[in-house]
Amino acid sequence: MNFVMIKGQLWILASVGVIAMVLLGVEAFWVSRMKATSDELVRQNQAQRVLNERFRSEIHGLQLSQAKVSAMYVRLNDAIVGPKGLEGTRGNAVVNSRLPELDRRPFPIQQLAEAGAVIQPTRPSAGEATLTYEAGSSRLEFQRLVPLLAEQENSNAFLYFDRVFLSRPNATQPFSRDPTYVDARFSIRVLSSK
Repeated sequence: MNFVMIKGQLWILASVGVIAMVLLGVEAFWVSRMKATSDELVRQNQAQRVLNERFRSEIHGLQLSQAKVSAMYVRLNDAIVGPKGLEGTRGNAVVNSRLPELDRRPFPIQQLAEAGAVIQPTRPSAGEATLTYEAGSSRLEFQRLVPLLAEQENSNAFLYFDRVFLSRPNATQPFSRDPTYVDARFSIRVLSSK
């Protein structure tokens, strides 16, 4: 009887040992699987952090360039708008005393005046059949002034610039990235039939 009891106890111990081993194996499998899953999540988090940093730097760059784009838009937009008050006086019965003088100017001269240049007629040399003007501006940037002058000269075969003098204000640092309004002085001649 002793032998049968010992044999029954061994079976119980063996079955408990087998159950414990199976439970430990299943637990080890689940732990290794959870570790692999957490390692994959850590790797995905690292990749997402890198992507978020890249997006953050792109957003920061866009925010920095937003002010430049807005300033450029304003500068380009103000070149399109003519002088205020001139549009309203053309249709009215009350006529500004300077309006006939402006209407007699050649079209390129009017365009330069509308862009912000101050233009004064001067006396031509004796015997010349040209209209001469002295002009200047301190409200135009270099990258707007040069195309404006080229456009006006190309628009009229009888218009040419005698002299163009451009200077950078002393307060502006060399190679500045900020918008710089240059001081411009130039002489204009337009061939006329007089």
